[in-house]
Amino acid sequence: MAESGRVTGYDVAVVGGGNLGLWTAYSLARQGGQRVVVLERGWAGWGATSRSAGMIRQQGGTATAIVLGRRSRELYLQIGGEIGLDSGFVETGYFVVATTAEEAASYRRHMALHAAYGLATEWIDPADGPGRFPGFAWERFAGATYCATDGYVHPPLVARNITLAAIRAGVEIREHTEVLGIEPGGAGFRLETVRGTVEAERVVDAGGPRGARHLAEMVGVTLPVSATRHQVISYATLAEGQETPFPMVFVVGDGYYIRPEEQGAVVGVSNPAERADTSGRYQMGFDWAFHEQMRSVWEGAFPVPAEQPISRAWAASIDYTPDHLPVIDEAPGVAGCYLLTAGGHGMMCGPGLGEAMAELIITGTVEELPADEIRLARFAEGATRPPKDQIALPFPEE
Repeated sequence: MAESGRVTGYDVAVVGGGNLGLWTAYSLARQGGQRVVVLERGWAGWGATSRSAGMIRQQGGTATAIVLGRRSRELYLQIGGEIGLDSGFVETGYFVVATTAEEAASYRRHMALHAAYGLATEWIDPADGPGRFPGFAWERFAGATYCATDGYVHPPLVARNITLAAIRAGVEIREHTEVLGIEPGGAGFRLETVRGTVEAERVVDAGGPRGARHLAEMVGVTLPVSATRHQVISYATLAEGQETPFPMVFVVGDGYYIRPEEQGAVVGVSNPAERADTSGRYQMGFDWAFHEQMRSVWEGAFPVPAEQPISRAWAASIDYTPDHLPVIDEAPGVAGCYLLTAGGHGMMCGPGLGEAMAELIITGTVEELPADEIRLARFAEGATRPPKDQIALPFPEE
């Protein structure tokens, strides 16, 4: 770690050492041979990364969601083999469940887009559901799309793996190094940190729900990203007759998901009535009143005994964008400054997002992702927005 007051030069300084920032740094070092430093206010994998539930879904409603989900799954598996450790990915299959006929029709339309991008999904009618996922209350729903290769990751393993891989690739990671200011000028940028000044030709804002908006403001750019609270609980065991592993389910209309964990289950939920927070505060408090309100909803679909105690409960802030899609772009009017947000899916799409950002920096373009789904300009007044008919919703899975 650099001494206080020391000035050093890099090709790229990545601000934010969460899943997005670490995958960006790793991809830059591997693909482009860049001299990269990661500046993290806490420790690598701190923040939303370490508090994620780890849902990995490829079946999205836009090209961006599908491509990033598919590529992220591949990269999670690949990095495990590269470093010789468990990848952290568990393949379970994933049902995205429709609560109404209108939702069902929308999700079935998504399947044509899935096929166009080479993703195999199938439609499950409620009558066929019990044979695929016994114990789930299929009679309450209108069907589901299903992808057999979706699954989940263990966030601590993911954070360990990408940190180790980035270091092996030559990335310098500076923990407990909060960035206080970013000054463009000359051949690059000067970043003032609590541990001195860092110079870099280019800078990536990967500050996540807590810092991305604030970092963009340092260079005079408005980035419409804010923090929304997501809450997760886990049960150590299930009801009698239920077994793990079981397929994951996301009941979109009710705003919750369930996945297996060891001998029990993890349930995640967001409160759509809560306003996104733009202050940069990290929402750590668990809303027990909302939990009690929602518990009967998921227990009605996937029963957990009333006497079953909760083994863990936690909350995290997820980066929220108005259309729930990412931003992968160069900041307008600030050449060499790049903006990266996940749109609520930092764990799900982090590897693909980091790879795409590295591609943008190295080549000047991101070939496989539609520009109108990733560029900042889509939020300008009068701009054309991506379609609303997508599984990129205000109930983020993490």
